[in-house]
Amino acid sequence: MRHLNLGVTPLHKQGLTPVILRGLLLIFLHWVGAFSALAQSMPLPLLTRVEQVRKLTPAEAQRGYPVRIRGVITDDVPAPDFFVQDGTAGIYVEGSRATVFPHHFGDRVEIEGITGPGRFAPVVLERKLRVLGPGRLPQARLYSWNELANGQRDSQWVQVRGTVLSASIDRKSWRETTLAMTVASGGGSFKLRVPITRELDASAWIDRQVVIEGVCGTLFNFHRQFVGVLLYVPRLSLVQEAERAKEVSFDELLRYSPDQDVFRRVRVRGVLVYQQPGNSLLLETNGQGLRVLSQQAGLLEPGDLVEASGFPAVGESTPILEDALFRKVGRSFPSPAIAMELRGPLERFDGRLVSIDAKVLQREGPPDGSSFLLQTGTRVFTVSAQTDAALERMLAISPSSEVRVTGVCLVQSGGLWGVPQSFRLLISAPSDITVLRAPSWWNLNHSLWLLRVCIVVLLVVIVLLVVVSDRLRAQMAIAREKIRMVVIHEERDRIARELHDTLEQELAGITMQLDLAVDCFQQTPQTARQAVETARYMSRRSMIETHRSVWDLRCRMLEEGDLVSALTQTMKSMANGDHTRIDVKVEGEPQRLATTAELNLLRIGQEAVTNAVKHARPGCVTVLLQFCPQLVRLSVADDGCGFESNNSFLNGSGHFGLLGMRERAQALGSHLEIDSKPGRGTRVVLEVPRSTANTAGMG
Repeated sequence: MRHLNLGVTPLHKQGLTPVILRGLLLIFLHWVGAFSALAQSMPLPLLTRVEQVRKLTPAEAQRGYPVRIRGVITDDVPAPDFFVQDGTAGIYVEGSRATVFPHHFGDRVEIEGITGPGRFAPVVLERKLRVLGPGRLPQARLYSWNELANGQRDSQWVQVRGTVLSASIDRKSWRETTLAMTVASGGGSFKLRVPITRELDASAWIDRQVVIEGVCGTLFNFHRQFVGVLLYVPRLSLVQEAERAKEVSFDELLRYSPDQDVFRRVRVRGVLVYQQPGNSLLLETNGQGLRVLSQQAGLLEPGDLVEASGFPAVGESTPILEDALFRKVGRSFPSPAIAMELRGPLERFDGRLVSIDAKVLQREGPPDGSSFLLQTGTRVFTVSAQTDAALERMLAISPSSEVRVTGVCLVQSGGLWGVPQSFRLLISAPSDITVLRAPSWWNLNHSLWLLRVCIVVLLVVIVLLVVVSDRLRAQMAIAREKIRMVVIHEERDRIARELHDTLEQELAGITMQLDLAVDCFQQTPQTARQAVETARYMSRRSMIETHRSVWDLRCRMLEEGDLVSALTQTMKSMANGDHTRIDVKVEGEPQRLATTAELNLLRIGQEAVTNAVKHARPGCVTVLLQFCPQLVRLSVADDGCGFESNNSFLNGSGHFGLLGMRERAQALGSHLEIDSKPGRGTRVVLEVPRSTANTAGMG
């Protein structure tokens, strides 16, 4: 069995008062829950007044409160729905689709049904209707546009005054054919529907000032939000033409009057100065300008005499006319543009065609905007192009140009007292702006441009000098190397000639003398003969070495090829017929080394192979040249007889070839390694660091 832990501590651990309060709280919560359950099970109360239904929230109206209301039908379309109003308020009734209960506009009825949330405000869902007899319509009150536009007058019988902006026959919105109107009133406009039974000329209503009685309906969106007003008018007779607006002059607008509303609809006349179709007109008369805001279609021309009626409103610095309708009543001559002087009050130029000389500063606003900043004296103002042609003309003018602008002046006020602070001009034609003087070419932008060009040229020259100097250094290095090689070749040829002309001839003479001594001393002791034979052998070997030195000096294989090709050719010439095979192998990517390094490696390899062929009697000699990232390795291995590694032969005592190999290895900053065992052949290894191989003998 589970137990609820209510957090109750023993009485000996807490005071008596908290225990009592907690107990009372539990009892209260128990009774609240019981009362809520009882309230849910009780039937909903009967609502007998419209205001009771209108006070419900959509969620409460969704519960379906029973309704029994007596009132007057204020509109019976669109069928089967209708509006009814009692002494408290009006409401929309969704008529029964199952059973049709006959009723008409003006009947006093008793409605039984339930509440519904509606799509904007609560409604009554009709279940039963009984006509009690003819009723009396509520007393209509005159409402302004602002009072209708807050949504609180929904379903109420109202009276509105306005001017018909448009009128047409509507056969699609409802089952009934209606006259559809758009009426301007005060600061806004609303739509109107009136059922009609015969055809009529709807356009005859346009521009009429009317007084309308009907039910204020609401236009709304999917989220139950107010978007506009639709007036339900039961009969066309409830749309009455009002008296015509009083004609006034421009300077009478918004002036104080003890007995008249300054915002009443008025009528003015003036000569058209400028028109922005579907937006505004600028009229002028007796040296005064007036801006008229109108959405009416229709094109006028400057100089047309225009009559406009609308509601006065506060403009930037002078009154304007809103929700206006206009018509052409004649033709006049437009006043010429007046020179705009900045001394005195600016508002005297508001709405006037003016001309002013100024300096173009820059484009204002986003890239696709049409406004430009200009300056005259110390004052900066804006010029707005109202047509594409005027905009192209403005774009073609360079900044800092001095121009003359002709356009309509709109003065802008600011501060607590509405003192005129600035102004802007509207232009509509390319001829409205004339260039008086083009800017000097030598300005800040061009100076910066020229500076950038000079910097670029300087950078290019520096880069070219660096490239040319690198190439010159490379060419000079090549020239120095060629000169050095020419000197080397000449020196080699000179030494070869000297060896041939001196040492070789002297050695040949010694040999001939020794041969003669052998022939003459046949009777000498055996020891004398051996000495002579030794002398002959040494002299002939000297001649052979001399020939070899001459051949070495005259060898151009390294100049005509690389180390790999020179090593291969040299080894081929040293092969001993069919008895010894010499293999040359290369690992890695061959690269040229310094001249001295290549020559020493070639001579060490040549000497190692010569020693192997002469002394080891090998069957195969392998020459391996390895190009590694950090070093160059040369190894010569044979499968000959070998020798003891502690042999004095390794020390080079009496063997000039091995001594020369060691000296060449030391010149390369390396150490010559010789590994040999009797019967296991010999391996000579030399490792030269790449840094040494690339720089040996350079400079």
